[in-house]
Amino acid sequence: MIFTMPALARSLAEYLAPELFGASIYADPKQQGTKSPALFVRQVYAKASPQLGGFVFRKLGVDLVYLVRFLTVDEESRLQAAADVMDQMLEVFPYSAEEGGPKDFIRTYDRHWEITDSTLHYKFELRLRLTRAEDTALMQSIQELNMEVKP
Repeated sequence: MIFTMPALARSLAEYLAPELFGASIYADPKQQGTKSPALFVRQVYAKASPQLGGFVFRKLGVDLVYLVRFLTVDEESRLQAAADVMDQMLEVFPYSAEEGGPKDFIRTYDRHWEITDSTLHYKFELRLRLTRAEDTALMQSIQELNMEVKP
C-alpha cells in the first residue's frame, strides 16, 4: 500500500461524505469559493523514526475542520452532530491508494474534538509503518498537496 495525503483526503471524502449532511470535502484549507457545509482535511504534524529492515514509523496528526453556515440558529447542534458522526465512523476507516483500488483499513489514535469560533476541529493521529519508498511518496505528496475533493 502506498500512502499519500491526496489518497487519504479522497478516502476520507468517500467514507464520510454520505453521513455529513452533504458537506463538500476539501484536501486543503482554501477560503474562497467554499460551499457550506465544508470539511477540510489538514495535516498538522508529522514525526518519523527509522526502524529495522528499511521501515519508517511515521505518526501523522490530522485535523478535520468542519464548518457550517456562520450564525445560524442550529449551528452548535449541527457541529455536535457532525462530531458524533465522526466519533462513530473514524475508529477505523477504509483507505485506498488509488481511486477504485483495493481498500485497506487504517486505525486512528488519540481521537478528540472541540468546537471553537463556530468551527469543529476533529483531531486524530495515524501511526503508519512504511517502507522508505512509501515514506518518500508520502512526504512528496505532503509538499505538493493542493487539491479539492468533492463527494
